[in-house]
Amino acid sequence: MWVEEVSLENIKSCEKMTIRFGSKEAPYKWVTLLGENGGGKSTVLQSLGLLLAGPEGVNQLLPRPVGWVRDEDKTGKLSIKIHQGDNDPNTFGGDARIRKSFGYTLFLTGNRNITIRNKIYTEPSIVENKDKILTWLRQNALNSKEKGWFAVGFGAFRRLTRVSQILVPSLQTPQRFTNFLTQFNENEPLAAFEQWLVYLDYRISKDKDMLAKKHYELGIDAISQLLPKGNKFDSVTSEGKILFNVNGQIVPTIGLSDGFRSVLALGGDLIWRLLEAFPESNDPLKEEGVVLIDELDIHLHPIWQRDIAGWLRKQFPNLQFIVATHSPLITISAGEDAVTYKLSIDENKATKIEKIEKIASMNVDEILKSDAFKLISSYSPQIQTKIDRYYSLQRKPNKNNAEEADLFGLQDELKPILGIKEKSPLDEKIEKFLAEKLL
Repeated sequence: MWVEEVSLENIKSCEKMTIRFGSKEAPYKWVTLLGENGGGKSTVLQSLGLLLAGPEGVNQLLPRPVGWVRDEDKTGKLSIKIHQGDNDPNTFGGDARIRKSFGYTLFLTGNRNITIRNKIYTEPSIVENKDKILTWLRQNALNSKEKGWFAVGFGAFRRLTRVSQILVPSLQTPQRFTNFLTQFNENEPLAAFEQWLVYLDYRISKDKDMLAKKHYELGIDAISQLLPKGNKFDSVTSEGKILFNVNGQIVPTIGLSDGFRSVLALGGDLIWRLLEAFPESNDPLKEEGVVLIDELDIHLHPIWQRDIAGWLRKQFPNLQFIVATHSPLITISAGEDAVTYKLSIDENKATKIEKIEKIASMNVDEILKSDAFKLISSYSPQIQTKIDRYYSLQRKPNKNNAEEADLFGLQDELKPILGIKEKSPLDEKIEKFLAEKLL
């Protein structure tokens, strides 16, 4: 499964907006959403999460959509167009009518009286647009029992549990809506990664389960490639604790830094859910699906920010990633085929969207000053004020003694920053000669 487009109408800061995530033939494999805080990035990702969770999952994730409708005298709308992947089962209509593209809509109401299909809604609600396609999707694709049709969403506060605990070797099959829990509940830990490793370790040691061994090795290999050089998975103890080798020191997961824990939570949870969605696959990490990630850069050192997009694309080459970030490093390292959108608020306090071109060829300083971020200066405000003062004095034709002294002081201070070269005695004589002759 992959997403072709999503439309938001009368939702939070969005009056009416459509974002494309692929053509009619193929998905954009990596889509980056940029924008200042409050620009609508999380709203787009949460809207996608609700639509991909399916009708049964919507009310579990967002029982009362308080604050979602922009103008409460009107209905809010969330619409999506998704495509069936090559390996997704259950073709619509059987052999006689092969359909690969599906679209459906959810209606949202606020606190004002709104009538939908002759029924009055007096408080915030989410209402299905009931039709044959949605009925088919509910029964054959967007539910917990069907395999394939994979989608998962991660909120900004993804983390392993902070509670020191002994894990028992058991694991429950997830319901589809749980794939998106962290997008709507920032306190929800991604504990399945640890439980999954302990469970597989138990199955291998007790039952000599070869499928468990295969999944265990597949997951450990993928996780180990994510960690910086000198860090790797170590073992699962008999007490159910997971240990990592961090620069030669054996550390349990609860003792890892927030950056490590954030990456392990994301990578481990994604791997586990792929294995659950594609149990019969020879390589579940190569299957198709959609992954939503809010603020991918959070807790990550710049080195990881520069590498993580490439790692995710390498480990999961057929997944479609839709990612929000504030990091220029993640933006430029996603690949030349990545698509970048910038969301911003216009003069009507509504979200507008623009596509940013040629991101991959820029360096960090260039992208910060481009339309993607529109940063006025990459220097601190204090240093930039001094630079502006220096050039202002340099251009001034008649400087008094105080200004001359200020200019020379700034020149001396800013030499390392602006690459100002010392003037040789000959340069000074030439400048003096030219000044006299020109005057």
